[in-house]
Amino acid sequence: MKKTVTLLFILTFLGLNAQRLKTEMIIEQSEMILRNIIGQDLIKYFAPTEGISFYRLKENRFGFVSTKKLKKNGKTRRKWIEIWVHWRFEYPSIQGLSSALWIKLDKNLNPLEPLELNIIPDFIWNNKPSNFISINDAEKIGERNLTRTNFGIDDLKLSFDSKLNMYVYEICNKKTQDLDSDGKKHGVLEIIKISALTGEVIEIIDGYYGKTIIR
Repeated sequence: MKKTVTLLFILTFLGLNAQRLKTEMIIEQSEMILRNIIGQDLIKYFAPTEGISFYRLKENRFGFVSTKKLKKNGKTRRKWIEIWVHWRFEYPSIQGLSSALWIKLDKNLNPLEPLELNIIPDFIWNNKPSNFISINDAEKIGERNLTRTNFGIDDLKLSFDSKLNMYVYEICNKKTQDLDSDGKKHGVLEIIKISALTGEVIEIIDGYYGKTIIR
């Protein structure tokens, strides 16, 4: 009887701990999934992002579902239901060309949904030279379409716009400038988005800088 109880305890303990996974194992599994989809040549442009990936726990008796960060050299808690691993994408040959994707894993560490691979431009998939317009050309387009002021234009940024599903150059231009009671500059700015592929002006919207959050 004692041996039976001990055996049941060991089996139960092993079963529970089988659900506790090391962070390194999770990262390796997500990398294998990514590598199998994009190939050996492109995996070098990806790297796991520390401090962002997380896992979800089973809901408690009140129906609340909590999340926990994946810690380096750490382990998941028991009774997790899915894991989200964040991978950043950077293409060093083009300044600013970077983005990120999530690899979402189920209880068997299989993908929960297809990966969002539109962040990889076609010319990289096909191992060809970039067909994006240059930074200089994007700046000239911005100068032609933005309001001329004396307050300055922020540095141009290249990023993947998930809503537009494309890479865009974005430039912020200060239209007005005032000082608040603390002496901090604030005012209205305009934001232009330019297609990195065609040079088309996608939109120009107003925003704010200083104490007011840019929308």
